[in-house]
Amino acid sequence: MIYDNNRFFERFDVLFGKKSSIVAGEEYPLGFFAAEVMDMDAAVLEELKKLTQQASQEFDMFLTARTASSAGMAVQVLDQAWELVRQLPLYNKIPYREGRGSSVSGVVYELRGDEQKLDRILTVGTAENEMLRRWRGMYNRLADDLQRFKYDTDDMLTDYFEELPSRRPEAYAAAFESCMASFREIYMQTEDEEDLAYMKGRRINFPVSISFVVERDKKTGQPFMAERMTFEDLISFLYMDLYRGMAAGNVPRQCHNCGRWFLAIGAYDTVYCQRVAPGEVARTCRQVGAHRKEREKNGRDFACREYARAYNRLKTWKQRGKISAKEWNRRVAHIQDVKAEFLAGGMSDAEYTAKLDQV
Repeated sequence: MIYDNNRFFERFDVLFGKKSSIVAGEEYPLGFFAAEVMDMDAAVLEELKKLTQQASQEFDMFLTARTASSAGMAVQVLDQAWELVRQLPLYNKIPYREGRGSSVSGVVYELRGDEQKLDRILTVGTAENEMLRRWRGMYNRLADDLQRFKYDTDDMLTDYFEELPSRRPEAYAAAFESCMASFREIYMQTEDEEDLAYMKGRRINFPVSISFVVERDKKTGQPFMAERMTFEDLISFLYMDLYRGMAAGNVPRQCHNCGRWFLAIGAYDTVYCQRVAPGEVARTCRQVGAHRKEREKNGRDFACREYARAYNRLKTWKQRGKISAKEWNRRVAHIQDVKAEFLAGGMSDAEYTAKLDQV
């Protein structure tokens, strides 16, 4: 793991195996961090945007004033923003240096002690100014980039992945292909300038440096080749994690019980997460969902069994001439309506049986 903030922006590397990413020596299933971001509360992103904007403003004030008070204010707000940044998915797994100068605000301490470097960082065309520009751009965009990632990913997964009949990697690949084809078609047909500008902002290509290292499987001890990718921003990593997860059969999905996002792993059609379900003390959404499915199955079985009993009775009456063909059709339509009402939860078992017996 690399972490470097001496050049005014974050830089880290992640190892990728066939089914997992390795961060600071720990393995996580591919797609894990993408799902973590999808489940982030909107209030966190709002607070992040507010703090990073304040930090940028105070940092600019320090660069202009160069006073002890402006430096103090810059350090204060930069540290506040940095504490929230460190809690973001992935960043909360990276080991950081501790102590003064270990966070982004360390730039202020460094520049306060080096007037020449401060001059260079304000001089357009210098390497220091270019690094500052890049760092400021990534820092200022962080909240918006995360929100855009959540929106675009939600849009894609909800519209193209939720109703897939198969959860295998090739089905995900086909769904992604359909999504991209639709996106290109909409882009070509859109004339609204604001819509075009927004669509142009969709991230598809990501800068990354790749090398290869040998890792060992923690369970078997056997060596395997891993790709070491060095990223310069969180967003590039998140898209890499999302798409590699798809290739392995893992995608973020909204729990059908609590509505929160989780990672559906291994190409299984999992629709419930493993968190404690709302209103429960210990049972998880998956356990609650399993009981609900069983109840629904039993309800459907009961509904079909009682319906068949009533239907066969009517059929016998029709064959024996007790009711006409017209009456037969009317009564069958009626018991179909009764069955639909029961399955919709409109009556109890006893009421359902009684209504069928009355026909």
